[in-house]
Amino acid sequence: IMKPTDLIQLAVTAPSADNSQPWQFFDSLEGIVCRYKDRAIKQDPFGPLGHGTLMSAGALLENINTLRSDQGAPPRVFFDAKSWRIVMNTPTWSGSPDPASIKLLCARHTNRHPFTSLPTNPLHEPKNPFSARKLLLTDQDSIKQLTKALTECSIARFNSKELHEWLFSSLRWTQADVDSGTGLDFKTLHLPPGGRQFMQWIAPWERMQLLNRFGIYRILAAADSALFRQAPGVIAFVGGQAPEDILECGQLMQRTWLTLNAQGIAVHPYYVLTDLSNRLRQKKLDERWSKKIITAQAIATELLQLNKDEQVHMLFRIGTPLKTPVRSRRLPVATFIANDLGKR
Repeated sequence: IMKPTDLIQLAVTAPSADNSQPWQFFDSLEGIVCRYKDRAIKQDPFGPLGHGTLMSAGALLENINTLRSDQGAPPRVFFDAKSWRIVMNTPTWSGSPDPASIKLLCARHTNRHPFTSLPTNPLHEPKNPFSARKLLLTDQDSIKQLTKALTECSIARFNSKELHEWLFSSLRWTQADVDSGTGLDFKTLHLPPGGRQFMQWIAPWERMQLLNRFGIYRILAAADSALFRQAPGVIAFVGGQAPEDILECGQLMQRTWLTLNAQGIAVHPYYVLTDLSNRLRQKKLDERWSKKIITAQAIATELLQLNKDEQVHMLFRIGTPLKTPVRSRRLPVATFIANDLGKR
């Protein structure tokens, strides 16, 4: 039988925004509880109920359900005005997970490198009991249209000081920083020759701001969308905008991700369309770029036939990998555990 610490170590293999790992587990009268924990060097731009956090929480919940024993009730999710929490009855963790489930979670990864065509065999589709839905696009015209939406959003992102500083606070350039288990190892990125040096040079916002006066953001946005344009396939995850809907979409995203990787299909998530659309809705976006995001939303709405109450929650670029990627590390499991839970 695995200890809770061993199971938590597997659960936190779930993806999170720039590998921010915003989770904390502790013992309570309710059972084992997981809640939001800000671990970012810079202030987390999402916060406890932000979209990126809720997607991560959903992915974590999907991992917990993949690992849990058949004894007892499934985990429960609660929301209040400030945050969320996942509550697990002790029997949920009392068994030993199926080795295949452990392998499934440990094999999930992001691949930011080029892909080749999808397998000719039909993709295995996991069950979808959630409120969210997904759409698979393989025709190049649709993918090119969606690429236009991504590019418009990327232009706005490269002109945002907050998003620029968040990204560069997440990048890890030295082995010591990579070994800390936080953020994104620069080796996980698909950079051209000289790309590392250029990225490090533009890390200070003042330099990026200066280059933007000469239109560098247009070049970077085009480069950022290039692999998406060439994608053999794209999956769009869409659904409602309530916190419960977003968390469920995170579950569907993770279930799909695990299934794709198990079939040997690589996954590269793209979040910029969702992120910038949310910022526009929350009036956190410079008005100079609002028109571009509205244009991007219109493209996505028409192409994906979104209902009035739906939004795009995540996009996946998928295909057969050409290169085995470096995988982002995780923090030591003790970091995620509070009070006496680690002594069980």
